[in-house]
Amino acid sequence: MSAKRKAEAGFTIVEVIISIIVLTVGLLGLVTTAALVTRMITRGQRSAEAATFAARRMERLRPRACIPSQRTAGSDTLSRGGTWRAINSWTFTDAGNSTYRILIITLGRSVQGRVRTDTTEATIPCS
Repeated sequence: MSAKRKAEAGFTIVEVIISIIVLTVGLLGLVTTAALVTRMITRGQRSAEAATFAARRMERLRPRACIPSQRTAGSDTLSRGGTWRAINSWTFTDAGNSTYRILIITLGRSVQGRVRTDTTEATIPCS
């Protein structure tokens, strides 16, 4: 009868428990990675939103660089749902030879409330 039992195939309880533990560890790793990727996507969206906001402001400031009365510093705010998402502050400086530099400093707000600072700069020749 012992030869008959050796011929029967199956899993022992120890093998089943080990396979469940390995599967659980693997699934926990996937869940953690999914959460990290979601945070990174959200951070990227917020950063892109702030960069687009700065680019739009730069396009509006370019023509003003060559008009003396229009070269004034300023700021504007992008708000969504009653909270600010990005703030642009800009300045004009004389670079010499009828050339003016526009500097935009953008403060972008993350989901956790952290603030990121980016700069955008352009040099505009005026003739």
